[in-house]
Amino acid sequence: MMITAANRMGKMLGGNWVLTDVSFEIKQRDRVGIVGPNGSGKTTLLRLLAGVESPDRGELFLAKGARVGYLLSQHGWEGDPNMTVLEAFREEVPVEEGEARHLLARFLFYGYSVFRKVRDLSGGERMRLRLAQLMHQDINALILDEPTNHLDIDSREALEDALRRFKGTVLAVSHDRYFLNKLFAPVYWLENGTLTRYEGNYDEARAKRIEQTGK
Repeated sequence: MMITAANRMGKMLGGNWVLTDVSFEIKQRDRVGIVGPNGSGKTTLLRLLAGVESPDRGELFLAKGARVGYLLSQHGWEGDPNMTVLEAFREEVPVEEGEARHLLARFLFYGYSVFRKVRDLSGGERMRLRLAQLMHQDINALILDEPTNHLDIDSREALEDALRRFKGTVLAVSHDRYFLNKLFAPVYWLENGTLTRYEGNYDEARAKRIEQTGK
C-alpha cells in the first residue's frame, strides 16, 4: 500500500524555490531516511508531508488510509504546558492511570517524574513525551525531524526501541549517521531542490553518491 507520493513537487519560501522537482513514492512500513546539506529544504519537505505546508507546484498525494503523526523540531509543544506529564499523556491516550504510568516508563518517565509539569521539561524530555503519545495513538505513519538532537544515551535507546516496535511507516530527517544506519533504508538525498533515492542504509547511500557525483 502506498502511503504518500509526490510528482515534480516544488515549494517556494521567501521568493526562492527551496524544492524544485521532488518526486517519490513511499509505501506502508517503509523506513525512510532523508539527508542532505543544511538549508537544502529537509524540514520544509517534512512540513509538506505533515500537511503543515502546501506545495506551490506539482502534486503531493496522501493515501486515504494514512494516519500521520509527526514530531517536527520547529513545531513546538501544542498541548497545555501546565499539565503534568501524566495528564498530557492521558489527554492523548485515554487509559487508566496505572496503565499510563506503565507505558510512560518505557519512555523513561518513572515514579515522581510523571507529575512534573510539561513546562519544566527539557527539549529532549518533551520529545520523549510526544513520542510516547504518538506510539500509542492510532497512526500508521510517523514523521520525525532530527529526533536524536539533545538526547542522552538512555533517551536515544528508548527512541530506537520505540521505532523498532512501531509497525507503520517512518520518515526521518537526521544528521545522525549511526541512527540512520541502524534503522533506516532506503535513503533519500535532498540537494539542489531535488530528491534522489538510494537503496540501503546511509553508508551505502553515501558510497553510491560519491561514486556518482564525486562528492
